[in-house]
Amino acid sequence: MKMSLNWLLEFVETDLEPESLARRLTETGTEVEGMEKPCARFKGAVSARIEKLEIHPERKDLYVAEIETGTGKAVCVSAAPNLELHACVPYGPPGSVLADGTKIGKRDFDGIKSEGMMLSAEEIGLPDVADEFGILKLDPWTPPGKDIRKLLGLDDLVFDLSITPNRGDLLSIKGLAVEVAGIVPGSRLLQTKETFPSAGNWLGDFEGVRLEDPDCSLYVLGYADSVSIRPSPVSSRVRLCLAGMRPVSNIVDATNLVMLSTGQPLHAFDADLLPGKEITVRSARDGETIVTLDGKERSLTTEDLLITSGGVPIALAGVMGGLHTEINENTRVILIESANFDSIRVSRTSRRLSLPSEASYRYARIVDPQKAKPAVCEIFGLLSSWKAARPLGMVVEGSEGEKFPKTVPLEKKTLEKILLTDDQEMASGILKGLGFEEAAVQKSRKVYRVPSYRPDVSIEEDLVEEVARVWGYDKIPSRLPLGTREPGDRTDRIRCKEALRGVAMARGYVEVVTY
Repeated sequence: MKMSLNWLLEFVETDLEPESLARRLTETGTEVEGMEKPCARFKGAVSARIEKLEIHPERKDLYVAEIETGTGKAVCVSAAPNLELHACVPYGPPGSVLADGTKIGKRDFDGIKSEGMMLSAEEIGLPDVADEFGILKLDPWTPPGKDIRKLLGLDDLVFDLSITPNRGDLLSIKGLAVEVAGIVPGSRLLQTKETFPSAGNWLGDFEGVRLEDPDCSLYVLGYADSVSIRPSPVSSRVRLCLAGMRPVSNIVDATNLVMLSTGQPLHAFDADLLPGKEITVRSARDGETIVTLDGKERSLTTEDLLITSGGVPIALAGVMGGLHTEINENTRVILIESANFDSIRVSRTSRRLSLPSEASYRYARIVDPQKAKPAVCEIFGLLSSWKAARPLGMVVEGSEGEKFPKTVPLEKKTLEKILLTDDQEMASGILKGLGFEEAAVQKSRKVYRVPSYRPDVSIEEDLVEEVARVWGYDKIPSRLPLGTREPGDRTDRIRCKEALRGVAMARGYVEVVTY
């Protein structure tokens, strides 16, 4: 997973330098495989506004633009077909450097001298950010003279993280922020305000959501109208690219940004293209088919979990949406799915169909049901700020469960046995920092509430492991192995194991030796 340091620091405050943070993450189990500065060689460019635009008097394939750079006027000659009067564009003055290392200078075009150049997304080093061929157009409200690196969020450091399969909570920026706050002394989470819109009276003739399979425990459906399909703001497209994803359109980009932020996969349907007046989650029937967003027809079995409307499949639950209800340039009303599906079932469908996706990758590692409603609220806020849609409300079917669904005890003697320390206060401080809460305190043990985003913690030894990785494995004292050795013949324990093995094999069991 790729993590933007700037994005992380929007949710957690820490004094650690990037290199020290990378080392601390690796020490505590989240390996940092690399760090990269985006578009490292690109520098010197600023924002500019086209004030005057004419065709070159001698070359009909060229345009002559007079631009405002924030410090004065400049003349640029370009062959880009998408130039528009008053458009805001990146401008590389003489002396600035492109992403490939090319230094920009002045150049004569049949009698007209170009003082630098207006830049495309590819010349900046982010070809996927472009929404059309030619010069990259910045957001129309961008003032001239702003440093492009800062404006686009390129003054950043991207961490390449290797997330272990049991830590699905770390497949999001907010999850990583919680982890950093817990493993770095002196760090703290920054509070973010979340509002939950009411369901409202938007249903009309829509009949709601039906859950016909227990492998979907929660289904949240957001509704928004007045949708305007256009490119996302440039800085948001850059953020997606730095995370390794390709921008598509404002609605699709918003679902992906919120997934990266919260860890909750989202999917948007064009509400006007739904075959029916309801959404149903059920098992597929043998031989049933769906055309997924990649344009391929998939044959399904009863092992697959399906989203349908009017009896017609519209999405493979947790894997990929259907082609016939996808967001397009004519979309005006959307339904946003935020659900909780069984991890094993999603994983099996994804593998059987050879159809991996960002959503299935997260569902296979268990998604916290507590994230479903906040994710819809977050995308509502994003779409409103972009003036891309008018959110009207949500429908919630099923249960999001408890914030702390289980408790696990931690005995003092277990700490002493494994970590060779009886410092319960140290252990308690570490666990609280990671989001665990004390449910009961007794003389020789404490009972902790496990947060819903940590389904991998279920037994006492799991708590000890959490303490050990944060405290530091190097602090655990070394000791010689305990126990006795008996020379000569096999012990009673070995004889018993051999006898049990013989009985099991006689009954047809097969022994598997793991390591």
